[in-house]
Amino acid sequence: MIDSTIIEQAVKDSRDGISIADMRQDDFPLIFVNAAFERLTGYRADDALGKNCRFLCGSDRKQPELALIRGALFNGEFCLVTLRNYRKDGSMFWNELSLSPVHDKTGTLTHFIGMQRDVSSQILLIHRLRQQKEELQSDNEHLRILNNLDPLTGIFNRRYFDNQHKIQWNIALRSRLSLSLFIVDIDYFKQYNDFYGHLNGDECIRTVAKTLGSCLRRASDFVARYGGEEFVILVCNITELQSDIFAEQLRLKIESLNITHAKSPISGAITVSIGYCTFIPQLGMSSREFVAAADEALYTAKSAGRNCVISRRRETQP
Repeated sequence: MIDSTIIEQAVKDSRDGISIADMRQDDFPLIFVNAAFERLTGYRADDALGKNCRFLCGSDRKQPELALIRGALFNGEFCLVTLRNYRKDGSMFWNELSLSPVHDKTGTLTHFIGMQRDVSSQILLIHRLRQQKEELQSDNEHLRILNNLDPLTGIFNRRYFDNQHKIQWNIALRSRLSLSLFIVDIDYFKQYNDFYGHLNGDECIRTVAKTLGSCLRRASDFVARYGGEEFVILVCNITELQSDIFAEQLRLKIESLNITHAKSPISGAITVSIGYCTFIPQLGMSSREFVAAADEALYTAKSAGRNCVISRRRETQP
């Protein structure tokens, strides 16, 4: 059997705070604390003895861990929690507290032994790592968004369109809804760029992109920069007649900007040609066919003199 003096010396020299509460007295007061407890909390033994250990929580009494402690004390069970405690000077530390019940020979609960350990550095590290993880996730999401945006205009890019229009195509196929695709091309943009310079050319593209975006009315519709001076607009569940009206509204909206284009043989201002189509996807059709139809309509519009809208009708609509 180990000499009691050895046990007493081990308790006194422990680097962890040790306390003993008497469960036979009202409010379970502390009847012993070691030197490590005093160093950890700043409270001398004379300050702590006779008090319930809850005084270390100060006014921070809504911690969920406190309910676990009360349950362990009531049931006479072991408990391990980490909670906020406060030193005598008011500074907070994270206390990893383990509570172990002590029973007499008859099985009656007589005491609880508490062991306190300052784990503030570990908790702060966990919080820092969690924050870094959240920041990394935020950065990754930001990069994902940037990968889908055109850096010049801030609207979606072709990568986003290529992915999204396939998704929308499959949704429309399952739901038997229509899809309308508009390809918008700035007329004689090379001549504009050469005459006014690339900075003015970039500003023109940004203005057209913003204007096209302002014409959208539903969250499911979007405009993307398809490449160079071309834009694509995808609109869900509108009729061919509504597509006709919308396409003409787009053309007029750009024309009404009155952006001077001295090298345009059309009107002396920036204009656009628009090719578009409205399909109700069916089995056997592909989204590539959908894009090809709108592109063919755009080619026809440019061949027809530009500053106009042309629809590519599907020969067999359900």
